[in-house]
Amino acid sequence: MDVLEYRETLHEEIARYANVNIQHPAVEFLNKITSILSEAEEFDDFVECEYIGFTTRRAKMQIDGYAIDDTDGSCCIFLSEYKGPYDGDSMKKEDIDAAINKIRRFVEESIGKELYLRLEESTEAYQFSKYLHDEYKNIVKFRFYIVTDAFNKQRVKRINVANIGEKRVEVNVWDIKRIFELVNSKRKKESVDIKLEELGFGGIPCVKAVEYHNVKADIDSFEYLGEEKVSDKITYSSYLAVIPGTILNELYQEYGSRLLEGNVRSFLSVRGKVNKSIQNTIRNYPEMFFAYNNGIAATATELETKMTSEGLEITRIKDLQIVNGGQTTASIANIILNPKKGDNIDVSNLYVPMKVSVLEHEMSEKIIPKISEYSNSQNKVDASDFFSNHPFHIRMEGYSRKLPAPAIDGNQYQQYWFYERTRGQYDQGKMKFKARSAQLNEYKAKYPDKQVIKLVDLARYMEIYNGAPDKVSKGKQAIVKKFSAAIKEQWIEDSTIFNEFYFKRLVCLAIIFKNTDEIIKQTEWYKQKRSYKANVIVYTMSIIFDYIHKNFADYEVDFLKIWNNQKIYPELEKQIRILCSEVYAFITDENRPKENVTEWCKQKACWELAQKQHWTFDKEFIGSLISKDKLEVKEDTAKQDRKEADKQEKLELINSVGRDYWDELGRWGMERKLLTEIEIALINKILSIDGKLSEKDVDLAIELRKRMVDEGLAVN
Repeated sequence: MDVLEYRETLHEEIARYANVNIQHPAVEFLNKITSILSEAEEFDDFVECEYIGFTTRRAKMQIDGYAIDDTDGSCCIFLSEYKGPYDGDSMKKEDIDAAINKIRRFVEESIGKELYLRLEESTEAYQFSKYLHDEYKNIVKFRFYIVTDAFNKQRVKRINVANIGEKRVEVNVWDIKRIFELVNSKRKKESVDIKLEELGFGGIPCVKAVEYHNVKADIDSFEYLGEEKVSDKITYSSYLAVIPGTILNELYQEYGSRLLEGNVRSFLSVRGKVNKSIQNTIRNYPEMFFAYNNGIAATATELETKMTSEGLEITRIKDLQIVNGGQTTASIANIILNPKKGDNIDVSNLYVPMKVSVLEHEMSEKIIPKISEYSNSQNKVDASDFFSNHPFHIRMEGYSRKLPAPAIDGNQYQQYWFYERTRGQYDQGKMKFKARSAQLNEYKAKYPDKQVIKLVDLARYMEIYNGAPDKVSKGKQAIVKKFSAAIKEQWIEDSTIFNEFYFKRLVCLAIIFKNTDEIIKQTEWYKQKRSYKANVIVYTMSIIFDYIHKNFADYEVDFLKIWNNQKIYPELEKQIRILCSEVYAFITDENRPKENVTEWCKQKACWELAQKQHWTFDKEFIGSLISKDKLEVKEDTAKQDRKEADKQEKLELINSVGRDYWDELGRWGMERKLLTEIEIALINKILSIDGKLSEKDVDLAIELRKRMVDEGLAVN
């Protein structure tokens, strides 16, 4: 599929969704593209915020959404320039300038002329305008995103324009070609190509430390059951460098949190940016920073150097990712940008040690998380941050490919719920086929785009069910972190609970979420205000489940009926209609402790207060609840099936490494006196021709192999 075919397919998808959701195509387009960009770590949590108005001088203002990046202090503001299939396919310089000015006017009117006082208090636009007015001094820079289905004739992705006050403004134009290239790429994020001379700097002094070709790496790990096999051979080189604080500061100001590897970014956004000891050294002893600080570890896919009279220097770095030392980087930039009264910050004599490992692009997606994990193993970055390849996700992905949803509405073909374990899996699947081809139609019929569940969606649905709407409202970083920590503990305790029934319940929660979204769009209050839909969905669902768990502990929502019909049933729909209006009134109540509604929904106090409210529950809905006994029969069967499947998978893995490997493991372990008599007997049992392994034997063999690898035995 080429870019023109992608554009055609996208237009068809947007038109279909706009019709179903009774939504303007420009809004559907923006939601689709911001979801893609958020997954690519351009920003975190997009908030839909439609506003069109005029300044006091009758100049047009317009925004369609925003996102606050707590990691680098930037404020992202979005405008959708959707042309559609019939309104031209190009965007010229004057079009881009006009879009920039619409956003700029909204910001300037909010900051300098108290625009929020002219807006309806219950709208998202009011809340955001007031945020700009109140928090302007704390914003590091503005990032304007112009998102369009047209082709950008300027061919410039990022534009620097005049400041707003003393704050930098960066404009990102995401046209259809740039969107297509990102979606079609197997990269997790858009490539960052840093050419130091273009930024006004010379090179970074360095020495080449090592270079290896086709060496073994700990990729194909035994703990990742079921993952597709990949080569464990990599080629890489590493450089030791001394990066001036001025360059590091400029890079972070230019690229922000996009330089941080995902797990480091999550760590910083949850825990805050500035370490006090780092802060003190920067302010008072900058010349000692090199001695006091551990420095940063980074990766890249390409690196260019040149030899000078003073030695080797780095001149270009492609796909720079900081995997350790994000706090150091963020601290330097934030202290410079947000000095305290009386500060005279000078980083001209501040230098930071840096190690850069250059990896082939094909292997970087596998190796970078591993480098990040090992680099941070002695720091406070939680093990739950390193979660993307956990067997839980692999198992959910497996169910999503082999477990068809019941046929409904007379469909003669089977449809599936597509779990997207890694970024862009679904869209990349579509990219293999030409637009309007039979193969593409077959793919979309089998995996409808409305039935895609992303990793962050999975975490959101389950935490809503578990009664954490305040955590869910904080955004994807917080919720994925909380969910992944819980899953890791539960997996160790009993992995069989993550079975076919668990997956079906997950799909049912997705159906409830999506149906609640549709119900809210039909309400009069939403048609008038168009605000806080996401918060209302989350709290409405959590209140329902919390009420059931506390008052009808032996009962549950009828997940069997939802699964079989692939939609919510009438009694549940009626209950949602009642509650969503009550929830909207609750979160926007004028007596709420925190003025900003979105921020109020993130507070634990909000959820605690919600749990104390008297909500209206319909008798018909209560009567529709199903006994847990009926569900437990299904769940127990699923757990037993999962137990047998687990044993078979583990047996296959034990056999896959071969008899010679187990023979070598036995000799290697005995030579070093690392094996117990029970373990020696187990190895002999594995090596025997007709040796049958019990479930206990299988678990012990896997644990033994893992322990020997930790002791130094080769992985393969």
